[in-house]
Amino acid sequence: MAWTAASSTACGGGKSGSPTQRDVTDIPSASICFTLEKIWTVADGLTFCTRGLISMEEEDCDDDDDDDEFDDKEWSLRTCAAASLDSLASGYPNELVLPHLFPPLIESLSHENPWVREAGILALGAISDGCGTQMAERMSQFHPFLIEQVVAADSLPQLKSISCWAIGRYAFWALEQAASNVQPDLVQRTLEAILGRVLDNNKSVQVAACSALGEIIEHTGEFIIPYLEGIYRTLNFAIERHQTRALMVSLEIYGSIAGAVGPAIGENNLPNIFVPPLLMMWTKKAKINALDRTLLPLMESLASITMVVGMNYQPWALQTFDTAMIMINSCLMILSCTEFSDEEADPIICATDIIDGLVEGLGPNFAELLPSSPQWGELFLSVLKTLTGHEVDGVRMSAFALMGDIAKNCPTVIQEGMAELLNEAIACIDPLYPSVCNNAVWSIGEVCVKCVGNPASLQPYYEEIVQSLVSILMEAEYSGSSLTGLVENAASTMGRLAKVNPAFVASDLPRFLNRWSDGCAKIDNLTERRDAFEGFMLSVQTNPQSIMTASANVSDTITAILFAVLSWHVPSDNLDANMLSGKYVFEPFPQDHSDLCESLRVFLHHLKDMVGLEVWNAVQNNMPVNVRRLFREIYAFG
Repeated sequence: MAWTAASSTACGGGKSGSPTQRDVTDIPSASICFTLEKIWTVADGLTFCTRGLISMEEEDCDDDDDDDEFDDKEWSLRTCAAASLDSLASGYPNELVLPHLFPPLIESLSHENPWVREAGILALGAISDGCGTQMAERMSQFHPFLIEQVVAADSLPQLKSISCWAIGRYAFWALEQAASNVQPDLVQRTLEAILGRVLDNNKSVQVAACSALGEIIEHTGEFIIPYLEGIYRTLNFAIERHQTRALMVSLEIYGSIAGAVGPAIGENNLPNIFVPPLLMMWTKKAKINALDRTLLPLMESLASITMVVGMNYQPWALQTFDTAMIMINSCLMILSCTEFSDEEADPIICATDIIDGLVEGLGPNFAELLPSSPQWGELFLSVLKTLTGHEVDGVRMSAFALMGDIAKNCPTVIQEGMAELLNEAIACIDPLYPSVCNNAVWSIGEVCVKCVGNPASLQPYYEEIVQSLVSILMEAEYSGSSLTGLVENAASTMGRLAKVNPAFVASDLPRFLNRWSDGCAKIDNLTERRDAFEGFMLSVQTNPQSIMTASANVSDTITAILFAVLSWHVPSDNLDANMLSGKYVFEPFPQDHSDLCESLRVFLHHLKDMVGLEVWNAVQNNMPVNVRRLFREIYAFG
């Protein structure tokens, strides 16, 4: 086994999430190869190309076009030109591109023809990713120009829209200016301009402004806390008047705020401002059509909100739970009467995620919520069983995430149905469906945590669990695939099962010991990694001979174990391939887990005694210099 930095890098684990929210205006990037000799010719030409295409494509647009107006998601010469600029800016050094792009860009932005200015702004936004650092030096000139295009009363809708988009692309610059006190009020001024356009009469301007607002929020995070009340009140007014596409984008922003800002959205009076309007809209639209797709971003946002607001969400918890259960039940009934696509089950997934958000937010108190729901409290477990066995992968994925979080926070809720739920989870450990499999494995691990001290509860299931987990660990080896996240969860769950009873795992240990070691090294959640290592040590202590029979060469097994231990010392922000032999950057063992460090030290010395000095010294002599130093200083090996 070769010593390489990549092998000791933590990279995953935990449950899989639902599909991420969509960006409706971001222009896709294309990989376009150009010779260096042609860069300046192409850059100049593309800027003028976007300029000319605007006048041909957009001149006849008016303020009352429908939701498809100015839809740059569709590929055209215009979007190809912008994507090509993006590729040029990202693929070549700025000093080669910018000198030849600036002249036509400046000319376009200062042109008297608004369509030419619009094309210039498109080009300005298109280069933001590749030339962001260099452009920051000039944004003090360009940013006020963009704000002016947004707020000017006589500005064309297309100018407002593209300027909103460009402002969103340079949100990082506005944050840097405000955070460094160069322009401390720039974020506020930018928000005021964008929020004004959120309430614009033109639909495409509404969409562009909402998308830009989402970008600003994601970049600024907690920096926008002082402005949250104004943002929420504007959004509340917007969702009353927006239609279809603009409505969906504005609803997504509530979730973006929750993700970017965190628990601060649940403080003081803020939840009273934004939660009731969302629940009112949800209830009203769901009664009309439970499959209404405009509800999806609303429910995705509520799933985030319920989780981060936590206990402060209690005033609305019962209404939210009941509405989610009604949604799930209604959709299950509707879809049971006809053939349906997986996409039509999305409302079930979102409603399940909302309940999961309640579980994570309320913690153990979720168990007290169920009796307060006379209609759905007693039926909840039955519905959860149905969801874990649903034919749509996404429904099962969310159901197992919910099952795992309940096991983690309030296990009594699923205690009576544990046998059926475990059987469903075991049946879904199939790498051909990785997201479902991942959450099934993770949920079993959370159940195991609650069964420590009560091995009899897992006695009927452990053999199937072990064989399923071994298949995942070994398949990753033979397929050459990392199965990102899945191997880590399998390693963690195996450790958690071993902590319930190491005999469950120990008898078959030689077959997968090395692969288990590799999986342990990749777990990024420290609690799950600790459980994996503790279970691993217990299993080896129960079957010490496994060390000698796990591979043809015992030194490979020792090396794999040492690699796994090394993962506790690899800094997450420094994955330099030279860390093994270059500058010493390994970190001390995490202080919160110092007792585990001592256990590992004792465990490793027992391994040394078991395999003998000849084998141990052979392994140690092959260690890179920094690794030898680490094990000498932390684990007392000479």
